[in-house]
Amino acid sequence: MYIGLSQPGAATRELAFAAADRKRSQTLRAVQPANPAVESRDKIRDKVLAELGIDRITLLKLAPQARIKAEISVMIETARRTPPAPIRATGNFVDLRV
Repeated sequence: MYIGLSQPGAATRELAFAAADRKRSQTLRAVQPANPAVESRDKIRDKVLAELGIDRITLLKLAPQARIKAEISVMIETARRTPPAPIRATGNFVDLRV
């Protein structure tokens, strides 16, 4: 039974893996965002607040009922402007017959 580097050819394998890792790391590239034109939900929310003439601090200073109404209208408008999430179907078939 061989343990550790006492195996014949163990150092050779490590060097081969190191060379393969070095070659693989040189071929990797940074991945660009899929769609940079799509704004995040927070940016859209900030635009809606700016169009209504309300900033986050003013929103916090409103009375509770007024703040709830403002939040609801902002949430509705943000949801309307936000593009729908892509559908990610797995394609799994489930047999429900008994």
